[in-house]
Amino acid sequence: MNALALDTSISKITVAAKKGENLVSLTLNLGMRQSEKLLPAMDYVLSQAELAPNELDYTALCAGPGSFTGLRLGFSALKAIEGAHGIPIYAVNSLDYYAAPFKDFGGVLVSAIDARKDKFFAKAFFGGEEIIPCDDFELDDLAQKIEAFFQEKKSCGEKATEEIFVAGEAEIFLEACARRNFLQGKKLLCAKGGVANLKSLFDLAEEKIARNEPRILEYDGPQYFRASEAERLK
Repeated sequence: MNALALDTSISKITVAAKKGENLVSLTLNLGMRQSEKLLPAMDYVLSQAELAPNELDYTALCAGPGSFTGLRLGFSALKAIEGAHGIPIYAVNSLDYYAAPFKDFGGVLVSAIDARKDKFFAKAFFGGEEIIPCDDFELDDLAQKIEAFFQEKKSCGEKATEEIFVAGEAEIFLEACARRNFLQGKKLLCAKGGVANLKSLFDLAEEKIARNEPRILEYDGPQYFRASEAERLK
C-alpha cells in the first residue's frame, strides 16, 4: 500500500511515506517551528518515495495525547489531503504507537510523553495487556501506580520481573525519575536512538484497515487528555 504518516505529538516531528515495502522518513527537531516545516517535510518525503498525494491509499497520524499545537497541525495537514483527493485518514493513540515495537517486552512497559513540570502523558502494559490507562499524570502518581502493580503481583504470589522498559520520550522520563528518586530498586531501560520510527504507525493503521475500523470523520480531532489553557481559565 502507498501511505503517508505523521507524528507531531512532540517537538521532534517525524514524517514518512511508503510505496509498497519502500519507506522514506524524515525527523526534524524543531521546537516551536513545526508550522513552518511540516508541509515542506511532507512534500519532501513524498517526492523521495516517488509518490503524488493522489496516489496514496491512506494517511495516518498520532491522534494524541501530546502537543496541542503539533496535534492540530498534523490533523489540518492530512485533512487538506483528504479534502483535495479523498484519501482516508486513520488515527492512532500516540502512546500505543510508541509502545508498539516493544509489546513483547517481558516486564512492565511504560509509554510516556513529556507534559512539562514533571508531568507525563502515559500508559503502561504488562504481558501485552494494558495495566494503567492513558492519562495525564503527575510523575509521583504514575510512579505510585507502577509500584502498586508490583506490590499486587507479589501479594498474589506471582512473579513479575523488576525491569521497566520506557518507550516514547524515555530519556526525559528516566531523568525525572532519577531526580525525584522514584522507582528506586527497579531496572529502568529504554531504546537508544530516538523515540520511534513510523513503520509502527503504518502497521497500526493497516491493522485498523484490515479490521474494517472507520477512518476519522470530518469533525474528528486530536485526543488531548488535558484541558487547554483557555478551558482551564473558564
